[in-house]
Amino acid sequence: MNPNRTSHFIALFFATTTLVFGQKNNATLSDLVHQKDALEWYIHLHQQPELSTQETATAAYLKNKLSAMGYTIVDSLGYHSFAAILRNGKGSTLLYRTDMDGLPVKEATGLAIASTQTVLKDNVQTPVMHACGHDIHMSTWLNVARTMIARKKQWKGTLVLVAQSAEEVGKGAKGLFASKAWRLIPTPDKQLAFHNNASLEVGQLGFCDGYAMAAVDMMNITLYGKGGHGAEPQKAIDPILLSAQYITEIQTIVSRNLPPSDPAVITVGAINGGTIGNVIPSEVTLKLTIRSYSPESRALILQRLKTIGDQLALAAGMESSQLPKYDLLDMSIPPVFNSVPLGASLKKVLGVHFDLVPVVPTMIGEDFGIYSKQNTIPSYLIWLGVLSKSQKEAYLKDSLGIPSLHSARFAPDYENAIPVATEAMATALLYLFQNQ
Repeated sequence: MNPNRTSHFIALFFATTTLVFGQKNNATLSDLVHQKDALEWYIHLHQQPELSTQETATAAYLKNKLSAMGYTIVDSLGYHSFAAILRNGKGSTLLYRTDMDGLPVKEATGLAIASTQTVLKDNVQTPVMHACGHDIHMSTWLNVARTMIARKKQWKGTLVLVAQSAEEVGKGAKGLFASKAWRLIPTPDKQLAFHNNASLEVGQLGFCDGYAMAAVDMMNITLYGKGGHGAEPQKAIDPILLSAQYITEIQTIVSRNLPPSDPAVITVGAINGGTIGNVIPSEVTLKLTIRSYSPESRALILQRLKTIGDQLALAAGMESSQLPKYDLLDMSIPPVFNSVPLGASLKKVLGVHFDLVPVVPTMIGEDFGIYSKQNTIPSYLIWLGVLSKSQKEAYLKDSLGIPSLHSARFAPDYENAIPVATEAMATALLYLFQNQ
């Protein structure tokens, strides 16, 4: 760890809170940004990742830390999700969310702290890694929790910290709002989260007003045919050929059915069908991911996928009782929509000391969008830069380039990113509590 860099960010935290709130800072250094503890939390969480819906030990670890700080724990929010609540007088209610799950990825960073964790998944020992940076999210979240206690004299209201399971599979937020225990949670006035950004440098915060991340749908489509001998295709109806036509044709949905100003993506990620080269199979299954922003575009895409599939099947000679089967999986999540007025408030306070970078919308999905859709509450997800300048220079010389999120090579500069994230999120929460 670079002690000079860390000291800089701690000092900056003091300067920011004093400037924004106009109050003398009487708290001791150990009361505020506890960098040593935060880095220890990060290393523990990084080395002990758990897969979606299996975050038993992770949730227990977080609850233990928060209980010791004095937060009230509300459990049973779906899978291993929970909330930690701090009531500090009459005022606004703010929600700040972290996610907890890792990914089935074998870490290839070569770091001394690299995860070697494996779990039994589908009867196979599977490596697990925090390749999306949820370990940074959690350790920062804990550090902010302690900072808000240290700063209790500077704010009034209720802070709701949510630790969420299963973000990576689109189930966690749904389970949260479907749980009976969610009724025990105070309704927030505003909601915040942040996410690592592998392309931004440490010290940079990315902002994207409006639609920031895409709605995600996963669909399996089974195309039927009439099996037969590969040497006599005239006696069969070939679903492999039909699937090739279908895959090509559905790409025109985005290019010809949607306006150019409303982007979307349709990707066929898997084709399963057939057994051997000289046998025409009776069916082929396609596995798709569909990304969109507006509800209108999503509805049109789903409708066109069916219309094109049905018409191609009929044209190939299939009966109306043998049209394709469209199976929309229970993994759909809405887009992340960042409140423009809330974004303006955050930029006002964070722009004083951070490099704010405009970020274009991405087709990556994030179930934080469910929070604002479910409650129609102003919400904002901020991008956090996690790449050091030296890392960037080294990666640009590497033929593999800069590792993206979900890469086995993803190695954020956590030593410096966590202080920045702590300062940014604590400053944002304090400002919003003071300016409601």
